[in-house]
Amino acid sequence: MLVNKYSMIEANIKIIEALQCFLYTVVKEPDIRALFTTHPADFSRERKLPLDKLVGMLINLPKRSLSIELQAFFESLEQQQQHTAYTKAAFSLQRTKLKPLFFQLWNQWLVESFYTYYGTQVKRWHGFRLLAVDGSNMSMVQTAEVSAHFGSATNQFTSVPMARALQVQDVLNDIRVWADIFPYTDSELSIITSHLRHLPEDSLTLFDRGFASYSLMYLLMNEESPRHFLIRCKTDFCKEVKQFVNSRKKEEITTFYPSRESIARLKEHHYIVTSKTGIQVRMVKVQLADGQTEVLLTNLYDTELFTARMISKLYAKRWAIEGAYNTQKNQLQIEIFSGHRVLCIEQDYAAALFVANLQSIIEKQCEEEVRDKTKNRYYRYKVNRNISWALLKNRIVKLFIRSTDSRAILMELQHLFSRYLEPLRPGRKVPRGNPNIRRGKYQTFTNYRRAI
Repeated sequence: MLVNKYSMIEANIKIIEALQCFLYTVVKEPDIRALFTTHPADFSRERKLPLDKLVGMLINLPKRSLSIELQAFFESLEQQQQHTAYTKAAFSLQRTKLKPLFFQLWNQWLVESFYTYYGTQVKRWHGFRLLAVDGSNMSMVQTAEVSAHFGSATNQFTSVPMARALQVQDVLNDIRVWADIFPYTDSELSIITSHLRHLPEDSLTLFDRGFASYSLMYLLMNEESPRHFLIRCKTDFCKEVKQFVNSRKKEEITTFYPSRESIARLKEHHYIVTSKTGIQVRMVKVQLADGQTEVLLTNLYDTELFTARMISKLYAKRWAIEGAYNTQKNQLQIEIFSGHRVLCIEQDYAAALFVANLQSIIEKQCEEEVRDKTKNRYYRYKVNRNISWALLKNRIVKLFIRSTDSRAILMELQHLFSRYLEPLRPGRKVPRGNPNIRRGKYQTFTNYRRAI
């Protein structure tokens, strides 16, 4: 285990330096830059919007009219005169040279730096990184290219372009370990079974009942280093679960066997199993407040170390990822895209998740200041995240494309974040809404973008 050497502000400075190094290397090294560009010669000549400024523009979360965003962006860099000849059409052309892969790997660099420099300050559950996996539907812009790539949700009345988002989140540290968007027809289960490499060896992952399957549990348990999991399943998931539900037992370790569908799915992943290939699974029965019975499946077999009560409380932590999607859609406005092409959507999505992680680590360094300011108040308080997005605007880019003091910018953001707080009210419950009703307040239109 790493010994913690840094305060949160010092750790964040180290993370920013690592991110700056990543960006500088991509800008200056042609061979590395070619990995992230459409053509090897892209960004090799000096332009009004070179690679670092293009990246800065995209992480500045341009949600308004691009003309307004470009003006505000260059003014924030104190380059008012240089932006006058740069049009939104020129920006749109320049961005096509940059692959979304850049932001995906930049975010991965951020995540690894977080675990390295935060050391023992990283929150864990009994030594595990506590992850949650969940998917969400994302409304897409109405264009032929986007509809053809991502697909549509169709009913008897209309067809709406949609995509499938999937995220792996560290729910105790509010860090998005991995995320991507896929065609709407791709199931959440098929996506995660193809991306198990994004679950670290020391992780314990929480899944809701949409992921319950023999094939997923088998794959997790047969990784080179087996991964730990906690999965909610339906009470009629299989005959073993049905018998368990009807019994008086609170927990039981039993053997699951694959269905034909699971055998076929595992064959796609190059595993040969038969109907007699069993896996041991611990079942835990939980009685909910409304009287319903919930069944949880896990490979945490030690009943003394991990009691049924602990397992029940542990699963409740999965709700953090539900809240993260709400924040992304209704505060970060992740369904508003700055372009109407598939490339632009993938860029915006990856850049937004990078910014969400950056916001999270800056929020962490505010914790001590927030505690001091609110120590005599009845409730505990946290940073008002909705306002924090606005405070990041035009400040975040200075961390990466100007030779400024990173500490000064981080301290400025810390004091601004700590000024706008909201109370944590324990025990509040919000009823789950109708899943068929659109949850996001924002979406992209091809013929309109706000200017204020």
